[in-house]
Amino acid sequence: MNRQIRTPEELAAVMRTPYAPSEQQWAAISAPLTPAVVIAGAGSGKTTLMAARVVYLVVTGQVRPDEVLGLTFTTKAASELRQRIRQALEAAGALEQPTEIDDGGEGEGDVLEPTVATYNAYAAGLLTDHGLRIGHEPDTRVITDAARYQLGARVVDRYTGDVQHLSDHPETVIQNLLALDSAMSEHLVAPDAVRAVDAEACRGFQAALADEVAGKGRVTYREAIEKAISAIDRRGELLGLVESYRRLKRDLGLMDFSDQIELGARLADEQPDVGVLERSRFKVVLLDEYQDTSVAQAVMLSRLFGEGHPVTAVGDPNQAIYGWRGASVSNILNFADTFPAADGGPVPTYPLTVNRRSDARILEVANRLAAPLYEKYGQVEPLVAKPEAETGTVTARVFDTHADELAWLAEAVKQAHAESPEPAGWASIGVLTRDNAHAEDVFDALTSAGIPVEIVGLSGLLRLPEVAEIVATLHLLHDVTANASLLTLLTGPRWAIGPRDLRLLSRRAFEIAGRQGRGASAASITD
Repeated sequence: MNRQIRTPEELAAVMRTPYAPSEQQWAAISAPLTPAVVIAGAGSGKTTLMAARVVYLVVTGQVRPDEVLGLTFTTKAASELRQRIRQALEAAGALEQPTEIDDGGEGEGDVLEPTVATYNAYAAGLLTDHGLRIGHEPDTRVITDAARYQLGARVVDRYTGDVQHLSDHPETVIQNLLALDSAMSEHLVAPDAVRAVDAEACRGFQAALADEVAGKGRVTYREAIEKAISAIDRRGELLGLVESYRRLKRDLGLMDFSDQIELGARLADEQPDVGVLERSRFKVVLLDEYQDTSVAQAVMLSRLFGEGHPVTAVGDPNQAIYGWRGASVSNILNFADTFPAADGGPVPTYPLTVNRRSDARILEVANRLAAPLYEKYGQVEPLVAKPEAETGTVTARVFDTHADELAWLAEAVKQAHAESPEPAGWASIGVLTRDNAHAEDVFDALTSAGIPVEIVGLSGLLRLPEVAEIVATLHLLHDVTANASLLTLLTGPRWAIGPRDLRLLSRRAFEIAGRQGRGASAASITD
């Protein structure tokens, strides 16, 4: 296709949507084919923007649909982005059939459409196609987190190295081992490099400790210095476990998700021809949630699509949530350094500040709470309400007990549902909690009040009765003394044993064990 689109209204007509892009969105949508970064505030329509950007480039004849690559984090997000882009292209009549088809005349061939995948899936594809260039076997299997834990447990159980400083709790050691291995992969750091940094830091701490002992310090930091040295000693022992863990993965022909990105970065860095092939394959690259990419991901992408290639990164430093997983918010803040313009000129930044989800008063409170973040990141601008937004209401309440708060919450949700316009219903109501433990309490309180609840995220599945029973069964198979899991099964729908019967059962268990029970009298057992 090769059609001119000069205004947001013309693009809306092509996409057959009643809403034309805003001025901010239009600036990013119609930007030239150069590196650019979009700072998209919460609820500002970044997915809509990416879909519209693809339509604009395809309809104006700048790229074909199959020359577009979109990357994001989760499978769910990739599916949503793929669907939005495909629907937008279909509405614009921009999905093309291959010009040359060799299928014996029995079909029309595959539709040419953009490639949308997760960062890990894209890295896996690179390793499958080009991994042998760096000695990576294409049949290496990717393991799940559960399998990682099992391998870590095997390493800890078989480790013959000297261990003096680590915890004597195996589960803690395994978790620390896996966390360190993942962090090193995400930051492209080898064990020897970590040891070198730790050795230098330890020398400094020991010198400071000597000054403390000699009384040369103005303020006593001895306890803090000793803790720092202890942490370095523990990490030194963990590095030995990490090396054993990595050897075991290699021997078994396994890798985890962090290894995928690390190997992808190594492949892109050591084999420039791979980047040449990828740049010829994809003329435009869209990077979603770029604020949560790791050092390894940034290296992989910059080696593949640097040199002024049209890469558009979309994200928001204020929404970075994966720092614990190795993500570096500096990736989006320093995007211009990683993906410089071909002519050496400035890399444009396009802000999206109009929030389309919330009313004005809610955004006013949100901006006030986010003020320290705005001060820290000058690239991020405060959110503003859409022109037709209502004022909205924000209230705060204080309760004597947690139970009082949950009881009020159930009534408030019922009231909001009764007042909500049709057909929004229950799906238009959201409850935010600080952590999963609070989410469990909210789930119990709302379901007890007859309110349908869906907990967003995999952890929420554990609160569903059918899933909770499976988890309880697995816990009991591992540990027959897991009383909480046993109670979950006994009180579930299969056996439905009530509190009174459980009390009697407890009394009988004490008698069988030859101990004096508590609770019901002996005579009540025959009731």
